[in-house]
Amino acid sequence: MYSAQMRRDAVAATAVSSIAEVAAEFAVSSSSLRRWMSRADLEDRPRSGRPSIQTTANQVVEALVGSAGARISGRDYSTRALAEATGLSQSIVSRAVREMTVPREQVRGNDELTVVASGFPLLVIGIRSVAPTSASAAASATAADAVEDSDGDGGAVEAGGSVVSARRVQRRIAGLVAAVRSAGIQHWRQRFGSEHRQTEAATMLDLLRAGVEGEHFVVFDPLGETSALPKADGIVIHSEFADFVGAAKLALARCHDIPGSLLDLVAARVRHGFEGVLWHRESPGEAPRSSISSDSMEISSWLPKETRSITEHLAIALREEIIDSGYQPGDRISPLLLSRRMQVPRASVDAALRRMVDDKLLDGSRGGARIPLITTVDVLDLYAGRMAVGEILLRSLALQPKRYFVPVQIALRQVEAAAATKSGVDVEDADLHFQQELARASGLRQSARSFESLTLRLRLFISVLQLDYSPASDRILSDDRVMLRALSRGDAESAIVAWRGKVDNAVRHMAGLFARRRFDQELWTQLTRRPN
Repeated sequence: MYSAQMRRDAVAATAVSSIAEVAAEFAVSSSSLRRWMSRADLEDRPRSGRPSIQTTANQVVEALVGSAGARISGRDYSTRALAEATGLSQSIVSRAVREMTVPREQVRGNDELTVVASGFPLLVIGIRSVAPTSASAAASATAADAVEDSDGDGGAVEAGGSVVSARRVQRRIAGLVAAVRSAGIQHWRQRFGSEHRQTEAATMLDLLRAGVEGEHFVVFDPLGETSALPKADGIVIHSEFADFVGAAKLALARCHDIPGSLLDLVAARVRHGFEGVLWHRESPGEAPRSSISSDSMEISSWLPKETRSITEHLAIALREEIIDSGYQPGDRISPLLLSRRMQVPRASVDAALRRMVDDKLLDGSRGGARIPLITTVDVLDLYAGRMAVGEILLRSLALQPKRYFVPVQIALRQVEAAAATKSGVDVEDADLHFQQELARASGLRQSARSFESLTLRLRLFISVLQLDYSPASDRILSDDRVMLRALSRGDAESAIVAWRGKVDNAVRHMAGLFARRRFDQELWTQLTRRPN
């Protein structure tokens, strides 16, 4: 193979000698020399032919991991599960995943991820330094050596207070890096602009200017948008994508955890080229809100009065934090960890956990508070209750004046917008919000309250089981439209038929996750059978 320098020397020699003479001198054919002379770039080019299996595997695994969202922490995205899903060997998949993250020994962080914002031509990652205490440092060291599950994927473990495992942080780093790569950000330098820009560069520059003490930023800026910013020690700017990814991985490895709400958001924005990503960690005192939250989540099933206490507000926020942290069924919830993450007193967290245990949203049978173990009977029980209460609400709503339907119509537009994105998280969130607006518009306060209580429990089930409703987005939207049209003309029976079909499809989808347990068709029929 001829070197790039040899090609340049041969082309230069044609200025003083004929093509035949130069070809003979450099022992090349005249046709090759003419081809070199016609090229503007004489550097080595990639060889043509079939790409290596590892290169292809990297692209396949990257696409799967980048769209996983918070589910990246679960067993469905272990290297073994990815290998089974793709037909690749586990060793090839492992190499692909390792390239997206950092070695486990580098995950020893105590910092907090504060902001991620992206929109052509800037990507900003903000991290706040947190001075580790001796206790937390010891706990982190213990957690890194914790027992791993059968797939080799460490979960949250107890070590002087529950600590997020290094393995989970590793996998969440891989999820974020894979999403960035899959979105094509590495090609921003070749773009001339963006018709679909959803986060203005000025907004991200303001984020950099407004950094608080202890906060530092890693920035990808291929076009020099940040050149007008004053020099600052806390802002590291990279114009080369590979340098940015390397720095981002190291910075994320110093974080205590990567929130599931961020992973869900970036996974939903991959297909949009990472446009419109604007994620903030809530400031102290704010209720954490993940990407799967909605206004309907603000209804607490355990409230005996209209005015909520501080503890009741915290209980709502705490449930969001539990979901966002990616706990698995049976995991014990550490009040110490949640107190630190939410930046609220430990006593307040203890009170909120006790309230959720009393309401049976959490399992307190073995001491403390744990994520409940969910059985197929629990699923059938929950959906049968929602089906029955829903029928009562629909009958009442069909009798209401048309002005009651305005919030429901607005909620339906949200379902339509979510269905267009094909994001399972967005569709599920918008659909449950639509159902909640139906309940509120019915005029039946007690039944609506019961329905809201069941909705809270359903959201917990969906989060723990990590359900994906994206394949059913069109069917969900169709059912919602049918129900609203029927109710608008006062046809309660048609609305109920659509509602029963909708619930039946949902319960079969959820029960289908229990692969080793038989779906009890007879029980479901008995629970939901309508009297003749």
